[in-house]
Amino acid sequence: MFRPALIAGAIAASVLTANAAFAYTIGYVDTSKVLQTYTGAQSAQAAMQREIQNYQQQFAQRQQKIQEAQKSGKSAAEIEKLTKQYEAELEPLKQKAAALEAKLSANVKTRIEGKIAVIAKAHHVDVVIDKAAVLYGGVDLTQDVINALK
Repeated sequence: MFRPALIAGAIAASVLTANAAFAYTIGYVDTSKVLQTYTGAQSAQAAMQREIQNYQQQFAQRQQKIQEAQKSGKSAAEIEKLTKQYEAELEPLKQKAAALEAKLSANVKTRIEGKIAVIAKAHHVDVVIDKAAVLYGGVDLTQDVINALK
């Protein structure tokens, strides 16, 4: 009678230990706050804004030329040809802006994710999610990430 209780206790202890071995520590980061405070993200945003403004200026200039052509009585075919020409001229600017956005976004993302990984490891956190997904609990790593990015 003593042995079955001892065996049951040993089994229960091993099950609890096994479950504890599979437990994960979850952390979270407020990525919007990190992006707002990270100067690298702000610099990338400013560079993108300059590129967008350049495109918008070029687009507005061509729109004005099209309107002037319409007012001067150009035919619909001539206006269509002019529109296609301007679209072709603007396409490289669009592609440049898209490539710059992709490059800058990837750089910012890589830098932030790298810091998150280092901080998570230092805090023995196995899984990191965005704060918006957290309902309850977890380890807040946000300020440590912000500090690491300075």
